[in-house]
Amino acid sequence: MEKIFVNKMEQAEWNQHTKERVARGANPDLRWCYLVDSTKNSSHGISVGCLIIPVEDELPLHTHAPQEVYLIKSGSGRLLMPNGKSRSVSESDCVYIPNNEKHGLRNTGDTPLEVIWIFPTDCWKDVEYIYSDV
Repeated sequence: MEKIFVNKMEQAEWNQHTKERVARGANPDLRWCYLVDSTKNSSHGISVGCLIIPVEDELPLHTHAPQEVYLIKSGSGRLLMPNGKSRSVSESDCVYIPNNEKHGLRNTGDTPLEVIWIFPTDCWKDVEYIYSDV
């Protein structure tokens, strides 16, 4: 049964990609934590986490079946889109990504790019990332 809960990012367990995910195209330098996730909390139907992209690094172009929302918490960068297109994003921007739409993020600022993601899934592990350049 679900209950109201509060998670603090500074107390979250931070993750990095496994060698298997890196072999499929994931960036080994990215870190993330789960904030709302059925594997960690009593929740369902939504998953939320925080991703940190180091300066001059990126979340590579990828697709996944569920739609997604990015809330830019801090920093600045480029939202990567199909056909080499991109768009500036910065603190307080909200980005909607339709299902199966190719996208990524590049940190072009001088501080880490922190992004809150939201999926309509029980947990992040329900999302299969398909990287474009692999």
